[in-house]
Amino acid sequence: MIKTIKKIKPAFWVLAVLLFMALARDFLANGQPLYCRIGGETFWPGLRKIWVSTDIPFKHPVLDSIRINGLWRTFPYDAAVFAPVPFSPGEIERHPLMVLAKPGEVHTGLPGRFRHWLGTDDSGRDVAAGLVSGARISIQTGLAAMSMAVGIGLILGALAGFFGDDHLRVRQGRLWGTVLGLPVAWFYAFIARQYALGQEGGQYEWVISALLFTGILIAFNLLGAVFAKIPVLGKTVAVPADLLIMRLAELFMSIPKLIFIIVVAALSPKGQSIWLMIMLLGLMSWTAPARFVRAELLRIRELDYIAAARGLGFSEWRVLLRHALPNAIGPTLIVFAIGVGEAIVLEASLSFLGFGGGELMGKSWGTLLNSARSAPTAWWISLPPGLSICLVVLSLNVIGESLATRKDA
Repeated sequence: MIKTIKKIKPAFWVLAVLLFMALARDFLANGQPLYCRIGGETFWPGLRKIWVSTDIPFKHPVLDSIRINGLWRTFPYDAAVFAPVPFSPGEIERHPLMVLAKPGEVHTGLPGRFRHWLGTDDSGRDVAAGLVSGARISIQTGLAAMSMAVGIGLILGALAGFFGDDHLRVRQGRLWGTVLGLPVAWFYAFIARQYALGQEGGQYEWVISALLFTGILIAFNLLGAVFAKIPVLGKTVAVPADLLIMRLAELFMSIPKLIFIIVVAALSPKGQSIWLMIMLLGLMSWTAPARFVRAELLRIRELDYIAAARGLGFSEWRVLLRHALPNAIGPTLIVFAIGVGEAIVLEASLSFLGFGGGELMGKSWGTLLNSARSAPTAWWISLPPGLSICLVVLSLNVIGESLATRKDA
């Protein structure tokens, strides 16, 4: 146990730094002052942008003039506090001397505190600001995509492993109600709401669509329960859950994730966004958690305490949810840790290829690596994001392998 902790301690430190950078992005890299005083009045423009769009006016003549003319770093404040990296992620610098500036170079015409600590890229974007922003995008993509994948995998893996091909028995009325509800739920949750899903802030619309999809399915299932009272539809049939789910998993595993996401994004009528990337990564990554949960439940369902629970008259669903599934969640932690690393690599690959367009330009590790292509001698553009990707993925793999070793011990 002590050896395991010593082995993964550096990995935890790497992830702790990544998480800190992700959570404190606007405090670490911000082109607007976190605090300033103008004419005896106090303002917090750098913190305001956390919850208010930068396009919304301040309704203060001086601040609005500063915002419109881009004078945040040159205005003579009474007092001002800037972030350690006083440049916003993706902010383009139009001064020709600040294009491909070397690490540590002071911004032209500004005091020494306005320094490009890691230099700039070929468009004058600050590399340090992009590195901090890339940490948030990476952790957001990895955690959200794998949370979605593990959620889907737990449900499908539990059905396949615990019930097999002959233990999941439902009435024909409910079965047909659910089958007929699938296309209806998909249409009203996703097809009919395409416009809303493509708007800014669409991540919340995706949650609404997911809830709407689930609600319609439940409604059709309950409607099927009513029709199940008809003698013809009241017969019980066995659903080959294991066969269907494993064939579906094999189908998904045969599709290359990167190519699939690029094709779907190209066909998307509302363009590309980070949330579309997360959704597609989650939909394509559920197979590994599902197979692990299935394998565990195939073992657990044969144990004595499961037979005892059935002997006491507990329903199959209660045995699964209360007694079997909690003991099968352990392996998913291993898959989750390694899967987050895989999602981070895929996100970097997609942004490197131009996924997201201007939304991610200069704000993610992949776009920084893309910028390095036009300036191969500017090592400071490619080294920080490349090293960050390697360290984060290596740390997640070390933690995943340590969890697997501890489980087998």
